[in-house]
Amino acid sequence: MWRPISLARWVCLFVIFVAMLYFFQLIHSKTSSTKQQHQLATSQRKGRRCELMEKESSQNNSQFMRQDLAPNKYVIYTCTGASRGSRCGGWSDRMKTIVSSYILSLIMKRQFRIMDTYPCNFDKSFDENLVTWKLKQSELKDLTSQNFYASSGVKIARNHFRSGDFESVHKAEVVYFRGNWDFINEFSERPHVGEMLPWLLQTPRPDIYRSILRMLLRHTDSVKSSIEDFFTKKVQNNKLVCAHVRQGRSKTLPTDDSTDIKEKDVQVIFDFLSKYKTSNHKLFIATDSADVKNLARQKFQDFLLEVPGPITHMDISRSGDLCNGQQKAFIEHEILTRCDTLLLTRSGFGIIAAFLRENSNELYCYSRHYIAPCSRYTLSKIYPWTLSPWDDL
Repeated sequence: MWRPISLARWVCLFVIFVAMLYFFQLIHSKTSSTKQQHQLATSQRKGRRCELMEKESSQNNSQFMRQDLAPNKYVIYTCTGASRGSRCGGWSDRMKTIVSSYILSLIMKRQFRIMDTYPCNFDKSFDENLVTWKLKQSELKDLTSQNFYASSGVKIARNHFRSGDFESVHKAEVVYFRGNWDFINEFSERPHVGEMLPWLLQTPRPDIYRSILRMLLRHTDSVKSSIEDFFTKKVQNNKLVCAHVRQGRSKTLPTDDSTDIKEKDVQVIFDFLSKYKTSNHKLFIATDSADVKNLARQKFQDFLLEVPGPITHMDISRSGDLCNGQQKAFIEHEILTRCDTLLLTRSGFGIIAAFLRENSNELYCYSRHYIAPCSRYTLSKIYPWTLSPWDDL
């Protein structure tokens, strides 16, 4: 027989209902919160890549510095519009020369500085990290100076770096150093250099580049923000597959040096990249050719990520937005250092990007119409005459 429910029982049922409702809301809230936290953590992790890559340079890099440098003597890496007869080269040539001139400054026990204003001021894109390199003109007041263009007569320069008496040849207090080759091997052959810079004999070339460049340079806030946005907003949670395709002389850069990359080579490279057209991959192709970029857009469409800005060459281009083009190159190079998969062609730009990676995982090289896995430590042999004209000897 049905009996009416007492008020006390209604209150009890209401309390149970409210408790269950609260319980389910709590579970939902925790699930949503966990998901949001995961997404936020992933985004922050990718966004912090810039910061982590720069901070890591503070670890174990004291060996690449000296404390006994002369206070009023300098080696200054120089690239200015006033030296157009002495090519600075593109970004890879400048990185090679920055590393070489920094090592020269340590051997000579001099302060190191960078004076790069062509086509635009270097310090608009880079700040000092662990080493002071920004030049104050007041530092040079009343000091004697001399120019040294290391790529003018490379055989002479090579012998000079291997065994020359720096102090007698470079008597001036300021040495303005220019060039576009890597002289690490020559420096390592100097008598007694192992006593002065033991790391020069003990550290492989890729790790020398990685240590010195990360120790010297960190991106300005505006460049860092552009790189962070690329990863957090465009790459997101996907794997990033990259290629650097240097074509050299083309409609985009008709006065550049020629390379062995033709249209059929581009097709081989694109066929390799096509296998990554999946829901959890994004593609990025850095190139010096507008034609290659347009072909990539047609083939990969929404899978392809890009950095806005014109394609220019720091040393060759004479028109267009040169400053924007220069910064685009800096950003694209840094992106290449952080790709999950990286495919290289013959170019110092890509090789040094591979040097700056943490390892050789998912690193591939295109050479002679074939693509194969490769190592950061063998790139100088795979692509001789790219960093140094003597790499194949």
